[in-house]
Amino acid sequence: MNENFKIEKKLGITFKNPNLLGSALTHSSLRFENENLESNEILEFVGDSIMYFIITIHLYKKLGTNQNSGNFSIIRSNIISNQTFAKFAKKIELEKYIKVSKGQNKVGVTDAMLSNCFEALIGAIYIDSGITKVKTFFWKNYTNEIKNLVKKGPAKNIKMLENEEKQKSIQDQ
Repeated sequence: MNENFKIEKKLGITFKNPNLLGSALTHSSLRFENENLESNEILEFVGDSIMYFIITIHLYKKLGTNQNSGNFSIIRSNIISNQTFAKFAKKIELEKYIKVSKGQNKVGVTDAMLSNCFEALIGAIYIDSGITKVKTFFWKNYTNEIKNLVKKGPAKNIKMLENEEKQKSIQDQ
């Protein structure tokens, strides 16, 4: 039986190239034990870009020109975040499938690792099957979460508020 069978069944996706899924689920800590393994870092980069694209187009279609670009950016930042992506990863139980080093396993899988794994999964789906498959997977699983985040509007998070404070203090000097 294919080692990816359970997660593919959970995701509702069968990968043409199962190595992509394997890489998406492999945290970089495991490379300390086997340097020949391909970790999920590059797929995470790809997935992050794909998520920016999907969410930006969605916001444009939903909000049109009723918001300024600053508000678009804030809403998008609330969606494209470690916190949100960790929740998405937990919803599909990625923590059960992520492969980490023995040392990291003792510490446990962090939310940041889950977020990165989610982005890597999106990247792997895109490379394996294209943007339509990513959109189908994403909207099937996360439509309600995105609706709620968009409905919340442009809520500034702590990082944004801290950056505004820094900018203000620089301007005041």
